[in-house]
Amino acid sequence: MNEKERLQEERKLLLQEVEALLSMIAAPVLVIDQNGAILHVNTLAEQAWRRSQITLTNKQIAELIDQEDILTYLKQGKPTKNLPVQIKDSTGGHHPYRCRLHPLFVNQKVAGAVLQLMKQEPIPEQGADRRYRVRYTFHDIRGSSEVLTSLLAEAEKVAKSDSTILVRGESGTGKEVLAQAIHHASLRSDGPFLALNCAAIPESLLESELFGYEEGAFTGAKKGGKMGRFELARGGTLFLDEVGDMPLHLQAKLLRVLQERRIERVGGSGSIPIDVRVIAATHKDLEAMIARQKFREDLYYRLNVIPLVMPPLRERKADLYDLIHYFMKKFSVRLDKEIKRFSSQALQCLYDYHWPGNVRELENVAEYIMNLEIGELVTVTSLPAYMRNAPARGAEPDFPVIKRTEVPETTYLNFDEAEKKLLFEALKRFGMSTEGKRKAAEALGISVSTLYRKLQRIRRENKLSR
Repeated sequence: MNEKERLQEERKLLLQEVEALLSMIAAPVLVIDQNGAILHVNTLAEQAWRRSQITLTNKQIAELIDQEDILTYLKQGKPTKNLPVQIKDSTGGHHPYRCRLHPLFVNQKVAGAVLQLMKQEPIPEQGADRRYRVRYTFHDIRGSSEVLTSLLAEAEKVAKSDSTILVRGESGTGKEVLAQAIHHASLRSDGPFLALNCAAIPESLLESELFGYEEGAFTGAKKGGKMGRFELARGGTLFLDEVGDMPLHLQAKLLRVLQERRIERVGGSGSIPIDVRVIAATHKDLEAMIARQKFREDLYYRLNVIPLVMPPLRERKADLYDLIHYFMKKFSVRLDKEIKRFSSQALQCLYDYHWPGNVRELENVAEYIMNLEIGELVTVTSLPAYMRNAPARGAEPDFPVIKRTEVPETTYLNFDEAEKKLLFEALKRFGMSTEGKRKAAEALGISVSTLYRKLQRIRRENKLSR
């Protein structure tokens, strides 16, 4: 190997080390040159901007971040922390972040900078209770499957209005997460977000929780009375979870509130105007309940102005890999443990499982593994017993998966190797033509540009391993 080839190999190795280090940082990171052109990004940056590395690289920072002072700090070689910025995603949306800038020097001259972005929590209006802030935005809903992407696009469209929304979906699919994301993207985002589980509160207390009560309304009533959730949510959003479990007499009162936009406290005689957006959710078949006279038809139509359906995990298995990786990283930080590798058989078992508990169950499984598996390799025996013994049921994955008979029992894969295997299976199925790659990307639940980027990375790795 001559000197030029040796330098090229060293440069490739250095770039790989940079990419590996960036991927370990639990926040969006950009590396820019002295002119503001983007040189490197990590995976979380791709998620924040909803663009692939290929489309982010070589763009100017001004195209992605609305903050003129960044280049000023860069040229001055001045480190800064907590610089407020607005990132501009691929849909044209603006999202508040705080930026940490660390200049890079070569021969004592500014050659670029590393930008680390921290999500800025929504700030409640002055005096608002901190308990009523949201924790989730649309960026926190993981997955790129067609069914989920379509849902999120629809939810973002209706977020700006005040129309009532009914979120349907099985338990554990993330209905409240979606409701919080809608509130965060709405014009009411500075107001409070309150949630009430109609199934978790005794029927005798549910009315006072919703509408409040006056002093002396009943034995034990607080002196001066108490505001209900509708009053506490003024100027914001009230999320009524499991609305299908609300008793019939309260359904009639809720219907009147939605029609008149006024409430009456328990034991009160006057009406109080409210300014609240209602998002309701249920996992029950409301249409069947209407037929059995267990749910009011007029309330159903009043709630179902904008229907949204959270798909079960078995119908969006293209998102399973991303979710597993996300939860494993989450619990590796929380439990101070290294992220573990998965055998191909363990990954196949996860894909075959029907996930009746949906995303919530997947999160529990990830926590179970990180707590109990002491080795670095997750095998089938590392999974909960009920999962190992469960027959594969539900919808088929919407991308090609590894057949257990194709992989020897001694073979194991980490996340990257499993992803590579799935990618090759998809290309084998659809072909290497442009149209075949487009279909493979669609089946894998990723964009075409992301597919090409992954193929380029695999080619680089193969060259280096020769």
